[in-house]
Amino acid sequence: MLGIVDRIEDGKIAVIKIRGGGELVVPVSNLPLKIYEGACIDLSMSLDKKEEARQRKKVRDLQAELLKKNAHKK
Repeated sequence: MLGIVDRIEDGKIAVIKIRGGGELVVPVSNLPLKIYEGACIDLSMSLDKKEEARQRKKVRDLQAELLKKNAHKK
C-alpha cells in the first residue's frame, strides 16, 4: 500500500494520504524513518501474533482483577 505524506503538523503529526482512499494520522515520533511532505512511503503491514497474545493476556488479567474487586464489594 502506498502513502504520500500530505503534511506534517507542528513537526509532530504526519498526515499520510493513502492511495486509493483514506488517510493515516501518525505521530512523527512513531515512524521508523525521517519523513517530509511529499514523501512516498510503503505502508506494508503484517500481523504480530506474539504481541497479540501479550495484549490478550493483559486484557484477561485486567478483567480477572476487576471481577475479583467486584466480588469483594458484594
